[in-house]
Amino acid sequence: MSDWQPGTQLSQVNQAAGARPVKVGSDLYELMKYTLRISEKTEGAFDPTFNAFWGLYKFKANDQREASEEEIKERLPLIDFRNVVMNDQEKSIFLKSSGMKLGLGGIGQGYGVDKIVDELRKKYPAGYIDGSGDTYFWGSKPDGSLWTTAVRDPRDKGKTALRIYGTDFAITTSGDDEKFFMKNGRRVHHIIDPKTGRPATASRQVTVIAKRALDADAFDTGLFVMGPAKGKKVIESVGLQAVFITEKEVILTKGLVKKNTPWGEVYEVVGPLKTFE
Repeated sequence: MSDWQPGTQLSQVNQAAGARPVKVGSDLYELMKYTLRISEKTEGAFDPTFNAFWGLYKFKANDQREASEEEIKERLPLIDFRNVVMNDQEKSIFLKSSGMKLGLGGIGQGYGVDKIVDELRKKYPAGYIDGSGDTYFWGSKPDGSLWTTAVRDPRDKGKTALRIYGTDFAITTSGDDEKFFMKNGRRVHHIIDPKTGRPATASRQVTVIAKRALDADAFDTGLFVMGPAKGKKVIESVGLQAVFITEKEVILTKGLVKKNTPWGEVYEVVGPLKTFE
């Protein structure tokens, strides 16, 4: 599923863009179908064809660049999830235009975490997996209490915005504070709006709580781009929970309820979390 290792199935799909469909294994095929359903649900705010922008933005301290208007104008026509053709009979994927490029960077970590959790839950009654920020909790602690995890302040890494309490849930975050640089007073960051080719500005950070890490990982990016006005309605409609942090406020979905505990104020995950299908 890597798009930078040339021999993978996903890389073969990208190399054949505009020329021919490529047969792939069932894991990649089903994940790509799921990804396109996320794209539809988020109205294209999450789009796996974003990878056509690859190389236009760089964030390393000694190698920073922002895409020019000309570069964005040239590549924007290549960004459209509706131009990914899935053939259920052949189990093949076809990109309609030369230059299109799929990427699963916004969803692959969650997929991997779920696979690991499936194996470990067979052996252990409780635990958690941290897949580079994509975290899943199950069971309870040795003292019988449930898990508490912090949502940090995106402008102060030493400060906690709030804490989430519960069990059997995944939690992931997308924010503008991980890969960014400042340019003329503007924050240029790595979460790009597929419709504009520019960094999304409706949110500072979005955290999603879900039954699966796959769902949480997929939706946090799309909701970040959409912003809370649209995103809150979308995430509540599919039975997941989220925390939106904007420049001015913290917005929570209705399934997160404040609770006072011996270890402080937390927001409990109330009600069953659903799976997005």
